[in-house]
Amino acid sequence: MQVTSMLSAGYLEPMQNIQRVQKIAETQKEVDQSKQLKEQEILAEEQALKAKLGDSAQVHTVYHYTMGTDGKRYITGASVTMKGSEEDLNRVSGGLATEDMQSRREESTEALRKDSDKREKNQSVIKSEADKRKAEAKKDKAEDEKDAQVRELKQIENEVIAHEAAHQAAAGELGGGVSYTYTEGPDGHNYITGGEVPIRFKEGATPEETLRNMQRVQAAANAPADPSGQDRQVAAKAAALASKARAEISNERAERSEENNGEHTETVAKGTPVFERVSRDDDRQDAEKNGVMSVLASVKELQLMSLIPAA
Repeated sequence: MQVTSMLSAGYLEPMQNIQRVQKIAETQKEVDQSKQLKEQEILAEEQALKAKLGDSAQVHTVYHYTMGTDGKRYITGASVTMKGSEEDLNRVSGGLATEDMQSRREESTEALRKDSDKREKNQSVIKSEADKRKAEAKKDKAEDEKDAQVRELKQIENEVIAHEAAHQAAAGELGGGVSYTYTEGPDGHNYITGGEVPIRFKEGATPEETLRNMQRVQAAANAPADPSGQDRQVAAKAAALASKARAEISNERAERSEENNGEHTETVAKGTPVFERVSRDDDRQDAEKNGVMSVLASVKELQLMSLIPAA
């Protein structure tokens, strides 16, 4: 049984293979025939389109091929591009040309809208970036201006402190305590931007003391390296009072000098002085030459002579 079965199996197998090959060959032939028929239909349809369009339209066809089992290429599809009037194209396509054109217009409009939206979006992004850079530049500029203002306020503060310190040091006991004015900076801090030192125009017990006081006031007003307008006014007032004190000192000295001269003459008159005889002509000439002082001298001489005791 086993041998017979084996023989049977070995005997029947070649027959089965032949049948299978024949079946495959028949199937492939049918496929190729189907492709050939498809090719003929496509070509016929293309010719029909060209005939309907006439010579006024242009037709461009791109074929799509499939390789058959027999090694040949068969046309199994085609893309036909027709160029002509809308009427001719509608005649061939049954109105599809207009629909296609409308569809193309819609597609074109949609594409244009999308492009416009895209450009607007890009422009918006560009503008946003530009505004951002502009804001950053403006912020940096504001920070730079803020820093510059703070530096300037600090410099002013140092200058004011040095200015008022010079007034105080030169004024001595004639000066009072310094008072400052403040300005708030962009950083929120208060900075000294002004100040003053009160200086007394103290009149002394004597013109000499007054002169010394005014000289000190004048020196205190001019003590800073850059005196202000108010400082110069104070210095001018002190200079005027100093000039007045000098005039008083000069007048007092003149008065004392005259008093000293009068006391000397009286002392001599009480003794036994010896006078030269002065002629009246000489007295007249001296009066004419020396003016009032000569006249006063002659009067004093007469007074002295009247005090001489009789011999």
